[in-house]
Amino acid sequence: MRWLAFLLILLAFGCRPKSDSQRGGIPRNLCQYSKLLTIWRVEDGYAIEIQNPEHPKARFKFLLKKSFKRIAALSATHVGMMAALKQEHLLCAIPDKRYLHAPKVKKLLAKGSIIDLQSEQQLSVKKLLAKQTQALIYSGFGPEKAQIKRLSTLGITCIPNFEWRETHPLARAEWILLFGALTGQFEKAQLHFRKVCQNYMRIRKQPKLCNTNPNVISGYIYGDQWIAPAGNSFEAKLYADVAFAYYFNERPGTGSCFSSIPSILTKSASVSIWLNPGQSSRSALLAQYPKYKYFPFFEKRIFCYTHNTNFYWEWAAVRPDWVLSDLSNIRDNPTADMHFYKELKL
Repeated sequence: MRWLAFLLILLAFGCRPKSDSQRGGIPRNLCQYSKLLTIWRVEDGYAIEIQNPEHPKARFKFLLKKSFKRIAALSATHVGMMAALKQEHLLCAIPDKRYLHAPKVKKLLAKGSIIDLQSEQQLSVKKLLAKQTQALIYSGFGPEKAQIKRLSTLGITCIPNFEWRETHPLARAEWILLFGALTGQFEKAQLHFRKVCQNYMRIRKQPKLCNTNPNVISGYIYGDQWIAPAGNSFEAKLYADVAFAYYFNERPGTGSCFSSIPSILTKSASVSIWLNPGQSSRSALLAQYPKYKYFPFFEKRIFCYTHNTNFYWEWAAVRPDWVLSDLSNIRDNPTADMHFYKELKL
């Protein structure tokens, strides 16, 4: 039983849950949507457990008694969550300034308050120690296991973040609660997430202006195949919540799916919207792959976020309501101002 597991974990931490975290004596998980993150409020802080989706039995758990003042963030989404809480000043390291949008972080980087690690795969232990790093948040998809182990032995708390493996957009956004706990801004993170949820649900439930569900395809050519979000991915969930008829909806999987180019060419005549082709103009698409002009949907409406990719990668995870708002406008009001998306011109 899951509640028994909660109790055993809390006992392992040697803590007692606060009364406001209990319902009938059972510790209450403060996360509602996430399948991989669990947070309990305890008497002297927060008990946190993170599940590795590749190894469900491998769970990272720790007791957070006080917030961190020096945090290394190894993903653009981590930077976005810190920015959403206005805690950029607590950052001491970022993965690569080429993919940075956050204006405040850029200023701190120019001042030398934050260092550019240049890569998540090749962490500089020397640089992290020089910046007196207390906590390091990493994505868990790179070959950094040996480096993480070494940093942990040197006293740096290394925390995996698997928000990118969640299958619901709100589950991804809910990871801001982890950043709230780490920075001492948990209540602020809760307020932010509550606002995002309310806005997301409002947009999802609002009346659709057109009576039919537009046929939508997403993705682009990669090598000799078409790559796109699979039918159980968080992207597919966004498309479903805005009432798109998604081309790959029946394809199983929570990550990417692959299709042959001939199958896309011959079976996509009904597609009226192409999303996320990875370029910011039609001419750039043709320069990348001239045969795009033969796809039935090339002459239809095409939308992407690539005119400001860094902004998208920092903020899309923490503001899925903005993404859903954009998709809703693409469906019913494509000339409206959008947060991330623009229609591709020549």
